[in-house]
Amino acid sequence: MTLDGARLRGRQAEARRNDARILAAALDVFAEDVAAPMSAVARRAGVGQASLYRRYPTKDTLLAEVCERVMVSMGDAARTALDADHPGGAALAGFLHWYVESGALRLSALLGAFTPPERLFTIAREVNLAMQALVDRAAAVGAIREDVTGADLTLIATQIGVLAGTDARRTRELRQRYLALALQGLALTGAQKLPGRPPDADELEAPWRALR
Repeated sequence: MTLDGARLRGRQAEARRNDARILAAALDVFAEDVAAPMSAVARRAGVGQASLYRRYPTKDTLLAEVCERVMVSMGDAARTALDADHPGGAALAGFLHWYVESGALRLSALLGAFTPPERLFTIAREVNLAMQALVDRAAAVGAIREDVTGADLTLIATQIGVLAGTDARRTRELRQRYLALALQGLALTGAQKLPGRPPDADELEAPWRALR
C-alpha cells in the first residue's frame, strides 16, 4: 500500500468513527430534548460544528439517519435471533431483552420532530416482518399464545421502555421486572383470547405517515 493510500484509509476510518460518535450523540441529545440544537450534538460528540454540518446539513437529515441506523440494528437483531439455534420462545425472549436494553426504544421520542423519508417506512416494514417471523415461529411450537403479532412486541417494549426509577440501576430493574411479566403473559397459551383487534405494521406507521 502506498503512503497516500494508507493516509486515505486512515482518514476514512476516522470519518467512520466520527460519524458513529455523531449518531450516538444525536440519539442521546434528541431523546432527552427533541428541540435541542445541532450544536448540542456537536458538543456531545466532541466534533466541530463545521464537521457535523458537512455530514448532515440539516437537523432533519441527521434525525433521519439516526432513525435509520437504529431501525437497521433492530432488524439485524431480530434476524440474528431467528438464525440462532434456540427454541422459538427463547429466541423471542432474547430479542425482547435486547430490544429493551439496546436504547432503540428512544426513537419514540423523535416522533413528530421531522418528516420521515420513504426509505424509513421500507426499513420499518422489514423490521416488522422479522419480528412477526419470531412470533410465528414461537407460536408454531406452542411457546407463546397465538393471538399476538410482531406489532404487539413493539408496543409492549415501548411501554416497558418508558419506565423510570430513581436511578439507572432501579430503572433497569423495573424494566427487567415488567419484561419478565410480559414474557410470562405471552407464554400463557391456554389463556382467554385477548380483546380487540391486534395491531399491525400499518397501525404503527400511521402517526409517521401523517407527518408526510
